[in-house]
Amino acid sequence: MNQRTRMTLCTPLMACSLAVGPVTAAWAAHAPARVPAAECFVEAKAGDEAKATVTGGGFVKAKGKVFLDQTDGGGGGTATVGDDGAFASGDVPAGKYVAFQQGGPRVNCVGGQVAQDVVNQKLILSEQTRGTNEGWAQGKRLAKSGACDAEPEPPTRNLHGLAPDAEGQKKAEEAYKNAYKDAFDKAIDFYCPK
Repeated sequence: MNQRTRMTLCTPLMACSLAVGPVTAAWAAHAPARVPAAECFVEAKAGDEAKATVTGGGFVKAKGKVFLDQTDGGGGGTATVGDDGAFASGDVPAGKYVAFQQGGPRVNCVGGQVAQDVVNQKLILSEQTRGTNEGWAQGKRLAKSGACDAEPEPPTRNLHGLAPDAEGQKKAEEAYKNAYKDAFDKAIDFYCPK
């Protein structure tokens, strides 16, 4: 497999394996930012099971509003998209929703455990990518300074404002530490003289 083929195996949403080479790792760290996929969540309103709030992200501000269509009832509405592509509705009737923009993304909104699983997985992937980037940078810096016998010491983790459950936090922390150590060790091996 040539270097060009290797590069196509990585996407910005998953951590690229440094095993395919430092050129691929460097490419992955400097790849152009990809527009996030649209996502949508329905959260029950505390104290009123007949109401919910719909939130989401990955929508296009230039297209204006997001339309909310309740698929299991007659509810619906609109929400304004912010500069970051996110939106939040006011109170809407509890139920299942689809969020869409004219000529833009259309996505089924998820709630309950499915929504929690999405948040957990997003955090795990984010932490794995962060661990890879930070481990490689730290390993490279130490190797270039001559500290070729250095051991990886990941800094305190940063949960990026997401709200995972306890299992998601634990898996994200493990993903970060494992990615950090792997990237650190590979940077030391690459930059230290043999």
